Amino acid sequence: MNRRDFIKLAASGGTLFALPAWGYYDEIASWKTYRLNYHVSLPEGGKSAKLWLPIPDSNDTLYQRNMGSVWSEGAATASLYDPPKNPAATFFGEWHGSSPRRITVGTMIKTAERRVALSGIRPHSEKIPPAIRAYLAADGEIVRKTAIQVTKHANSPLEKAHAVYDWVVDNTHYDPAVKGCGKGDAEAMLASGNLGGKSLDIVSLFVNLCRGAGVPARGAYGLLLNESTDGKIATSHHARAEFYLSETGWIPADPAEIHRAIFEEKTSFADSKIAELKTQLFGYWKPNWIGLNHERNIFLPFLDTRVPLFIYPYAQVGSEFLNGSDPSRFSYRIEVNEMVGTGIHFS
Repeated sequence: MNRRDFIKLAASGGTLFALPAWGYYDEIASWKTYRLNYHVSLPEGGKSAKLWLPIPDSNDTLYQRNMGSVWSEGAATASLYDPPKNPAATFFGEWHGSSPRRITVGTMIKTAERRVALSGIRPHSEKIPPAIRAYLAADGEIVRKTAIQVTKHANSPLEKAHAVYDWVVDNTHYDPAVKGCGKGDAEAMLASGNLGGKSLDIVSLFVNLCRGAGVPARGAYGLLLNESTDGKIATSHHARAEFYLSETGWIPADPAEIHRAIFEEKTSFADSKIAELKTQLFGYWKPNWIGLNHERNIFLPFLDTRVPLFIYPYAQVGSEFLNGSDPSRFSYRIEVNEMVGTGIHFS
């Protein structure tokens, strides 16, 4: 059963729990369970304050399940907004007056490896369902011309997506000077000839070139999880990609992770491990990632302006709008813990 068919139980102080229906997962050992906590403290000032947090995707899949969210007391108003009515799973909180504006929002999430056996795919139809056609819109003529050139020797949609993947991985590079995840402007990257950036830039280039070649594609935006030297789980915002085939549906790809690995390990494509990683990450996602949404340039509840990318928290204090991609604007901390021996599994 989809997690949208949940029960909401009101508790004292306005705290709300979202509990999924009972059920079992396929294999206990194949899933990792995490508790994701946002700890947020908004600045003083103004007569009121609002907060928008991106919650892990509530559209359950074979590789990620949202087990429900809970939050501490503090906000005068606190609610969850889930798809399909909302473009992305969102926590919204509002404070009135000058009372302390602090809150902790936690979500239990399960992840698994996502792997597609591409060698077994045999093209039988290129018909694209109406709901998927929106993912064919590419940004600019230079994107379409580049896509045609990159895929000129490819015959099927899968071959085109693979050609784009190879070209993007071979021609882009990781730029640590780029702020956050990058801007994700594929048209500007191609026009300037500067193909350096971070995950959003590299993924947006892949997505737009796939679209320019007639293959539906979209970004997937979330949190990459890595165990740090002290045993804690470190988080970083990270973009991945998906392309669509009529035979299988959405297929994962992660061209940006390859360049992150090259930069962090101080190596190159001459390293056999990097070559292996490049092969692996076309049709595969690691489970150490929590997907938040697939959205760009969207409206959030009770907000009249679009946000370019909803993987960062946003806030409004008085009349000032604060972007969580700039940590100097307001204080928040993301904490992730892996849950071991959790017993009964929910679905």
